[in-house]
Amino acid sequence: MSEIVLFGPLTAPFTRKVVSALKLKKLPFELKEPQSPEDYLRWSPETGLLPAIEVDGTHAHDSARILDLLDERFPEVPLVAQDPKAAQSQRRLEQWAEAAFTFYWINYLRGLVDAEENETPPRHHLREEFAQRLDDLVNFLGGRPYFYSDEPSRADLAVWSWLEGVRDAVGPDVAEAVEARPALLEHGARVRALIDR
Repeated sequence: MSEIVLFGPLTAPFTRKVVSALKLKKLPFELKEPQSPEDYLRWSPETGLLPAIEVDGTHAHDSARILDLLDERFPEVPLVAQDPKAAQSQRRLEQWAEAAFTFYWINYLRGLVDAEENETPPRHHLREEFAQRLDDLVNFLGGRPYFYSDEPSRADLAVWSWLEGVRDAVGPDVAEAVEARPALLEHGARVRALIDR
């Protein structure tokens, strides 16, 4: 049995994505959450960013690299489709979703600071853009149960990990935008059911 230790705050979407991959693959692991800023540098000296993982003494950081390592070491359940074109689309969507959600999250936080300091007007246009990104996800999903496939992939885990936490974290407008899209709610429920079983 392999020894797997994951380092990262469970509330962070990138950590949540890795946890969901480990659960999907039914791999036992220990989660160590940071208790101080020093933990970040101690557990990830190359970048100071989490999540990081140790698998039988092999260290990796960055959630995408961690998923690559998990697929390499533990090929069952694969995190990308067997079809190379679908797999490429899944990887691209993983990157796109994480970049988009990170952008909106950072701008949401900036908006809070700006509102307190009254330095700039509210970023109302970002709400509309965020809703359009959710519509993009609905279109990417189409009629399939998972993105580009009938089986879950790293793209599904990436999208789910952000949407799972973002509704509670950023206020009612975001929750309403997600809940107005039943396809995303159903997708999230399917992913959650898979990783919770």
